[in-house]
Amino acid sequence: MLKSRMRKFLLLIPFFLVACASSRFESGFSPVYVTNTSKYMLLPASEIESPIDTLERMEADFGGQHLEADLYVISDENQLSVTIFNEFGATMASLLYDGSTLDFESEFFPKKIKAEYIVADFQFALYNADSIKSALEKIDVDFELSSEQNLNERTETRILSKKGKIISKITKTYSCTENENREKLLSIHYENFLRGYSYLLTLL
Repeated sequence: MLKSRMRKFLLLIPFFLVACASSRFESGFSPVYVTNTSKYMLLPASEIESPIDTLERMEADFGGQHLEADLYVISDENQLSVTIFNEFGATMASLLYDGSTLDFESEFFPKKIKAEYIVADFQFALYNADSIKSALEKIDVDFELSSEQNLNERTETRILSKKGKIISKITKTYSCTENENREKLLSIHYENFLRGYSYLLTLL
């Protein structure tokens, strides 16, 4: 049963998109293909918009299948750190990116997974919008940002597109009550229409 769930995890996790990579990368990272021809280069960790340090629940969908797992995410001006746990609390994978090096370790993931794609998804969702837009413009990918306020919540939507065709859509929900000094990130819904996967990260 456990082996079966692990196989599903490897099939579903959206970071499977590429081939050929080692578990450690030095500066000069491989490009991330936002489309089949548009190559995005990772931004430095200092481009984070608002630091986060949270335990989150991930629900991932790919090819009609569904999986849930827990993630612990730290993202600040010095690093992006992601740890993925299975249902028993054991570490399935860990990633650390500091802008100069990128470490990705896992006993369950195939060696050929490129960690740059994991980092890119988080950057598109969490990094400074102007910096993301500028980087994407250089590779002819459009970036649109919109925001909507509803009672004590704010919804921010980020859309990546090319020639009018949506590549991915990122919807972030924040709480914003009078008693809080700043907004709190509640969830991230990432939909990649080009690659055919989506996942929802919800604050625990």
